[in-house]
Amino acid sequence: MVSVGFSGKVPRNNKNTPSIDGFIQPLFPNQKVLDIQTYDEDPHPHYLLHMSGGTELALKTSTRQPETVLYHERHALEVEAHVLLLLEPSGIWCIPKLIRCEVVPSSPEVTCLLRYKCPGTPLSEIKEKLTSEELKRIDKQLGITVDRIGQHTATKFGPVYDICMGRGERTWKQAFLNLLESLLWNAENMLISLPYFEIRHQASRLSAVFDDVTEPRLILHNISQPSHIIIDPETKDISGIIDFTAATWGDVLMTDIFENPSLELISGYSCYRNVLKIVKQYYRNQPHEEELRVRKNLMSDLASIAEYTP
Repeated sequence: MVSVGFSGKVPRNNKNTPSIDGFIQPLFPNQKVLDIQTYDEDPHPHYLLHMSGGTELALKTSTRQPETVLYHERHALEVEAHVLLLLEPSGIWCIPKLIRCEVVPSSPEVTCLLRYKCPGTPLSEIKEKLTSEELKRIDKQLGITVDRIGQHTATKFGPVYDICMGRGERTWKQAFLNLLESLLWNAENMLISLPYFEIRHQASRLSAVFDDVTEPRLILHNISQPSHIIIDPETKDISGIIDFTAATWGDVLMTDIFENPSLELISGYSCYRNVLKIVKQYYRNQPHEEELRVRKNLMSDLASIAEYTP
C-alpha cells in the first residue's frame, strides 16, 4: 500500500494497515491497493480503497474504542453482512454487493467487512444544491427502497442479530420495549441526565398500540439519514444505501418516512430516536450543540404520548 489518508496521512506502520493488507490481498491477488482514504464513521472506521485495476472498495473494521459502542451495536458488522446477503437476491438497485466479512486471522480482535463502493456523493454533501423536484424524487425512491426491503419477513421480532441467534420476541410490543430499555441502560451507564421514569412510564402506556403490528418486517430505522444515502451526481437519483447496521425485524413505520401513521406511533418512535441521538453524543464525544434541540423534541414527544388514552 502506498498511503492511508486520515484527512491527511496515517504512517505506513499504522496498526490497522497490516490487517487490511492481509485481508485484501487474497481476495484481489491480481490487484494492488494504490490508496486508502478514511472517513469519520462512528463507531466503526470506514475506508475507501482504490485498487490498481480501477476497482473501488469500501471497508469497515471493528471499532478501535469498544467503550463507544452501544449495546445494540456490538455485532454491527455481522448484522450488516447478514442483511446485505439477505437482500442481494432481491435485485434492489441501490443495495451494495458484499464481498466478505470475517475476523482477520492475523488480528483476531479485528473484524473486517468489505463491499463494492456505491458510486456517487452522500446526500448530506449536496442536499442544499438540489431542487425541490429532485428532493421529492429522492424521497420517492427512498420510499420504494424501504417498501422493498420491508417485503422480507421473519418469524420473530427484534434486532437482526438476536433473530440469527435463535432469540427474538413474538410481539413487536415486547421487542420495541426491549430496544428502548437497552438504550436507556446505555444512558444510565454513562450517567446521562434523562427523564427515565417518564420515558419508561409513557412507553409502557403506549405499548398497546404496537399490538397491531403482527408481522416482523426488515427495517433500517436510520435509512433516511442523509450521510447514508448516495446520490448519482449526474442523474440526481439514489445510487446506494451504505449503512445496514441498524437493521431490525419490526414495524416499517419506525423508519419515519411514510405518510399518515398514527400520532402515537410517530411520537413513540421519535422518542426512541431522540434518546438514541442524546446517548450517542455522550458515548462518541460528539459536539453538544444539537443536544438542547433534541432534548426539547424528546420532551415534546413525551407530552404527546401523555395525551394518549389506550
